[in-house]
Amino acid sequence: MNGAVIALTPQGRILALRIAAITGYTAYLPQKLVESDDEALPYASLREAVADNFTTRRALVLIMATGIAVRLLAPLLQNKLTDPAVVLLDEGGRHAISLLSGHWGGANELACLLAESLGAVPVITTATDVAGLKAVDVFAAEMGVVPEPFERVRDFNAAMLQGVTVAVFSDLPQLTEYSAAGLCFYPLSQFAELKGKITCRALLTHLACYPGSDGQDLYLRPPDLYLGLGCRRGITAAQVIKAIESVLARFNLAAGSLAGLASIDLKSDEQGLLQAAEYFKLPIRFFSGEEVRRLPLSYLESAFVYQTVGVKGVCEPTAMLAAGSDRLLVTKQKVDGVTVAIAQADYPWSGWGREINRP
Repeated sequence: MNGAVIALTPQGRILALRIAAITGYTAYLPQKLVESDDEALPYASLREAVADNFTTRRALVLIMATGIAVRLLAPLLQNKLTDPAVVLLDEGGRHAISLLSGHWGGANELACLLAESLGAVPVITTATDVAGLKAVDVFAAEMGVVPEPFERVRDFNAAMLQGVTVAVFSDLPQLTEYSAAGLCFYPLSQFAELKGKITCRALLTHLACYPGSDGQDLYLRPPDLYLGLGCRRGITAAQVIKAIESVLARFNLAAGSLAGLASIDLKSDEQGLLQAAEYFKLPIRFFSGEEVRRLPLSYLESAFVYQTVGVKGVCEPTAMLAAGSDRLLVTKQKVDGVTVAIAQADYPWSGWGREINRP
């Protein structure tokens, strides 16, 4: 788990090492407190230790006074989607306070897990949790989907607190058996029939705009689309980005559902592809020609591509290889020197989309 636990006192050191052993997090201690057999990293500046870990970790456990933590964190805050979970403990380990990113980041869950393991009292202050409701962003995190637009989550959660039930429409059969206070579930096929009867609607789909949606709906984007790319040598990032956005728009697919990019390994040094992956904040995989040739699936073949790179196609087979699926939603599209194909992966139903080490 990508987490850190930071303490600043001798008593806090003991608790930090205990939490690190429980969670697998990296412990950070003042240089003067680190002993030779401690599994901990020393820091010279508390402010720098917190700042460095805030930008690189998914969770922080701070063992210190609330006032110190607030002053250290205030200049670092960005938004709910990117800020890590922050849980605060007193050095006696009596209270585990969910301080930041309680829902989306998972701080509420982490505080409860730490409290259970340490015999502490979890302190949760988010209104939906106090009311015993499943907040929309908590449900989204559990499912591993991203709310869009994220700002609308606040309105939906506020409506739940007023007694409004949020309807989630999806094609996942597992959700017909899912139960959560404040949420109800319907198949997407019933959206047109029910939309006029329901005020708060969430649609779990990779379609950019679902037919009949009036612009007031919340979308939940599953990471199930993999995009295969071919290109000519020296292609620019701007051309690749334009091609991707053009194809997504043409086929009404959401960029928020892209899980990764792919191409052939001969393109692994192509800066336009690498920079486009950075732009979309997506991983990019490069498959060998042998992997492409072994693919037991049909796809559009090109004699020119075969003469150039030794395989009969690039964008379609690499999209399917990346997705681990033969569901090719978008066949080969040519856009200004770039070829694009999109395959759909199986939705990874796990019941918990967020990684949290359970003690």
